[in-house]
Amino acid sequence: MNILEKITQHKSAFSKSERKVAEVILANPQSAIHSSIATLAKMSDVSEPTVNRFCRRLDTKGFPDFKLHLAQSLANGTPYVNRHVDENDGPDEYTNKIFESTMASLEVARQSVCVNTVNRVVDLLTQAQRISFFGLGASASVAHMH
Repeated sequence: MNILEKITQHKSAFSKSERKVAEVILANPQSAIHSSIATLAKMSDVSEPTVNRFCRRLDTKGFPDFKLHLAQSLANGTPYVNRHVDENDGPDEYTNKIFESTMASLEVARQSVCVNTVNRVVDLLTQAQRISFFGLGASASVAHMH
C-alpha cells in the first residue's frame, strides 16, 4: 500500500489536527513534496510537531522520509485523483474531473486484484450445481433473470 492510500485509509483514525494535515496533502500531494515542514504546518493550520506526529503515524521516520515515500508514490504512477467537482466548474472541467476520478478508482481496484483468487473463484463457480443472485432496490433488476 502506498502512502496516499495509507493516508486515505487511516484518515478517520487521525486526530483532528492530523486530519487537517492529511486533507492538505490529499488535496495537492505534488505541492506537499516541495513544501518545508513549516510551510505544510502553516497550510494545515497546525504546529510542526503535529506534522511530525502525522508522518510517524504513517510508519515513516519523520517529514523528510514521508516526503520520500510520497514522491515514490507519485513517481510510480500511483493513480490518485482528488479533484472534486465545484459549483463553478464548466461542463469540460466537471466531465474531466469525473472521468479522471473514475479511472483512478478503477486503476486502484485493478492493482488490488489477486489473479490466483479470481482463478479459484472461477473454478468454484464453474463447479457449482446452483448459483443464486439477489438484488435489492436498483440492484434487483440486475439480479433478475428471465
